[in-house]
Amino acid sequence: MTDSRRKSGPFQRVARPAVVAAASALLAVFAPASLTGYPVVDAIERAAIAGFVTFVGCHGRRWAWLAAGAAIAVSARGASLVFVLVALAIIALSAVPRRRARSNGSVALAFLVNAVFWFPESTPAWGVALAVLGLVIVVGSGVPHLRSRTRRPVKVILIATAAFVVVAGAAAVVAMGLAYRNVQTGSNAAGDALNAARNGDGPRAADQLMVAQDEFDHASSQVGGPFALPAKLVPGLAQQVQAVESTVDQGEAIASAGDELVATADYDRLTYDGRLDLAQVQALAPPTSQADAVLTQARSELRHLRGGSLLPPLADRIDQFATDIDEARKDTSLAADLLETTPDLFGASGPRRYLILFLTPAELRGGGGFIGSYAELEIIDGKAELTRSGRIDDLLTGPNKGNRTISGPADYLARYGRFHPDVFLQDVTQTPNFPSSAAVMAELYPQAGGQPVDGVISVDPKGLAALLQLTGPVTVPNLPEPLTTDNAADYLVRRQYLEMGDRADRGEVLEGATRATFEKLVDSALPAPRTLANTLSPVARAGHLRLWSPDPDEQALFRRLGATGDLAVPKGADGFSVVQQNGGNNKLDAYLNRTITYDAEVDAATGALTSVLQIELRNDLPSVDLPASVVSNSRGLPVGTNLASLTVFTPDVVTSAEIDGKAVTLGPGTERGLNAWDTPLLQIPPGGKVVVTLRLRGAVDLTSGYRQLILPQPVANPDRFTSTLRVKNGQVRGTGATEQILVDDQPLEAPTSFRVPIQR
Repeated sequence: MTDSRRKSGPFQRVARPAVVAAASALLAVFAPASLTGYPVVDAIERAAIAGFVTFVGCHGRRWAWLAAGAAIAVSARGASLVFVLVALAIIALSAVPRRRARSNGSVALAFLVNAVFWFPESTPAWGVALAVLGLVIVVGSGVPHLRSRTRRPVKVILIATAAFVVVAGAAAVVAMGLAYRNVQTGSNAAGDALNAARNGDGPRAADQLMVAQDEFDHASSQVGGPFALPAKLVPGLAQQVQAVESTVDQGEAIASAGDELVATADYDRLTYDGRLDLAQVQALAPPTSQADAVLTQARSELRHLRGGSLLPPLADRIDQFATDIDEARKDTSLAADLLETTPDLFGASGPRRYLILFLTPAELRGGGGFIGSYAELEIIDGKAELTRSGRIDDLLTGPNKGNRTISGPADYLARYGRFHPDVFLQDVTQTPNFPSSAAVMAELYPQAGGQPVDGVISVDPKGLAALLQLTGPVTVPNLPEPLTTDNAADYLVRRQYLEMGDRADRGEVLEGATRATFEKLVDSALPAPRTLANTLSPVARAGHLRLWSPDPDEQALFRRLGATGDLAVPKGADGFSVVQQNGGNNKLDAYLNRTITYDAEVDAATGALTSVLQIELRNDLPSVDLPASVVSNSRGLPVGTNLASLTVFTPDVVTSAEIDGKAVTLGPGTERGLNAWDTPLLQIPPGGKVVVTLRLRGAVDLTSGYRQLILPQPVANPDRFTSTLRVKNGQVRGTGATEQILVDDQPLEAPTSFRVPIQR
């Protein structure tokens, strides 16, 4: 009889445990897993672990192999999943009689241990821990079944490894403890320096950067010293040491960029005093750009660190440091872009000419109001001058009347061309997308007698009131009182039509207010950029002050400032804009109030969206006994009747619509990639209201949660919004709720976005 224990096939001869263990070690050398972050050390440790587990584990029991296979399979993906499946197949074969389990087991374990080393980077920490536990079980099962002469050195290896880990851990605690105080103090000082730079306090920024430099130097000597060296060889501990090293390195880089950061603080010393010093602007640009690059690199490194598993105290310290850097980068990044772009905007490369449009929301157009007056601003080598101003009538009756042309944008012409904006220039702002109306006006203005322009600025009464914070009160001819930041909006929206009658209707007041304000603005001493931003940013975001340039880089800067007035909803997001046009040629929109309610339901399983949008328009006219320019209309309807058409811009489809409970059909259209749903002309009597209800359906991308964007129209009286989200077949992640209120009956002026994490 043949002795099966002595006879073996070719496969079994090759697959002896020691040979397979060596092959397993060699394969592990090329695995992508990072154990310590040091490539050479990682390759050696992967090989050692793979060979050891393969050799020792194959002496264990099949149940241990299966347990390890199950633990590893939970997180296996891609190549690691293939390895696990091959290993499980071999383990299954080893259960067949007359097979050598130990030889087959060594091959299976070679695939299993390497499967762990081929885990994708996105594998969660618990998945890695579960896989490691599986390998520990395999080794624990194998040790008792080793031959005695082999078992002894294996135990020595295990004990020595455990002892080294303990010693390395203790040494790391000492090194980290010595360095941590310095890291904490240094990062706090660096954070203070960044805040000081943001606030324009150069001396304090310089002092705190010196403190940070000293502290980070001390920390660097600790984490680079002998106590930390053993820990760099231990998986898990090595990452903690590296995190401290990287934090120290980035802190040192920030501290070393002291001159650049102090220059960023000096950015706030830029002022306009009848002229902008372009040489000073250009001198500040390189150091500010360098400071931003240093902060960007530091933030990138810290973000990479947070991708790993760090101990809570260290993770918290890094998070706080990263937050300080993020806050500083908001300023340095914007300052770098501003300093790079400003010289050309202010005429460094040749004269720049800008068209200023004054809008009034008392008679609404899609962009916030009709154009009542205009001005021409010329800037040469930092010096600005108002070279021309007038009423919109000057352009209506100017050269080429009836022969002016508009070349685009195509969707603007398709939607608004029938209203002849080439003739009725005051209505160019029918689109809510300011870049479109600005481009059209820039093309029409030279045809109507103006000079070619390099950009367009629009401002309405609230925007003008913000500018008056910078200039102080201005005197307008024939007005009973100066215009101030407190009275300008109300006077220009309401009181001028009540007190000035036909003169106001002809645009004389608007033209005079625009000219007086901008003449004083260009001749005044203006504050530093940060003060300018704090004053003008809110009204720019709300659409009361808008900027446009045909130059892509300049337009990108204006977009960062929130001043472009784009009509856009990101792909995959939900969103809408309710836009109203005055249909009565009167000033009743000064007394209009709108309440908008949006109820959305999203299916977490499919992303399907259904929603109800309700718009209530109230005509709160106090009396019909007002000037005709305010209360009359061009349609022969009763005095005080507000005639309005609404358009809802949304990526969604309207399935049904009602006006005051009666079904209506909306006119479909498109603009800027959005659906445009137009209502019939609405008639809102004095003291009355009209309610428009739309039911919509669509689809959203829930990969990063439900996203909603509300784009309010710039109106005289801010709309009140309520927005509610309900989740079907899922819930709001972190709360377990199936309903969440996003806006609770609040006035909104600026574009407002929401992101709600969804769990299926």
